[in-house]
Formats: sequence, C-alpha cells, structure tokens
Amino acid sequence: MAKVKKKSLFDHVNAVTSQQSPDYWDSISDDDKKSWSNYMINRFLSMKPDWIEFVNEVQKYPLQPKELYKVYIDILPKKKQWLKYIKGDKKMKYPKWVYEIVARHLQCSVREANDAVEMFEISAGGQSELTDILMKYGKTEEECRKIGL
Repeated sequence: MAKVKKKSLFDHVNAVTSQQSPDYWDSISDDDKKSWSNYMINRFLSMKPDWIEFVNEVQKYPLQPKELYKVYIDILPKKKQWLKYIKGDKKMKYPKWVYEIVARHLQCSVREANDAVEMFEISAGGQSELTDILMKYGKTEEECRKIGL
C-alpha cells in the first residue's frame, strides 16, 4: 500500500496561488486541513510586495480556513508565484509585554507575535493598528509613545 503524503504549508500556498481549485478544501483529508494555518498562509502571501496591503486587510477578519482559501482564490491571480520568505531578526525591538499582548490578541505564540509585530511595522498604517491593539488591552498612548510607536 502506498502511503499518501500529508500536505505541507507549501502545498497549501501553492494551492492558493497556482492551482486555485474551487473544491480543494473539500477534497483534502482532515490531517491535511490540520496543517493549514491562516496566520502562516497570510504571512507567506504577504511576502509579495504587491499583496501586502490586501493580505493585511483580509487578515483583519476572523475567517475560517475554508473561507480564507475561497477569498484568496477569488481575488489572487492564478499563477505560480515566487514568494521569497523574509526572516525576521531574533531580537525583540519592543518590551516583552508588547508581544504578549499581540499574542493574546491574535491567539498565537509569542514567537509568532514577534513576526506579526514586524508585519505591522512594514505595512501602511500598521504602527497605528499596533497601538490600537495595545490600547484595547489597557495600555495608554503615553506608554506606546515611550516604546517608539
């Protein structure tokens, strides 16, 4: 019996960008669905400079994975894309509490929150959005200014 290879993040990104099959989500196994991560799909798609603002808008909505897939295949061009992954530096630019708040807000790990903060910094209006998140969790404008936001 041949063992079917489980889909990876890269298989999912490829499905979103170059395959764009309308029934992709229904055709994959439950194990393959578990390997899907909205956060990582958004992160990889945002590596294309032309898509940064669009991906930033899409990630604001709490979409289920199937819904996110549908949004992207309806809007993104069907074409093999080279998405150069840009690694962030390991140093945290802000105090740890910033990353803990972002992690709580995005419901992700502190390490992923570090990446998300980097994404906020490079997107248009991202720093004000980061400030808004911090203020929702009880931080003041003064505290945000002190750390450079």
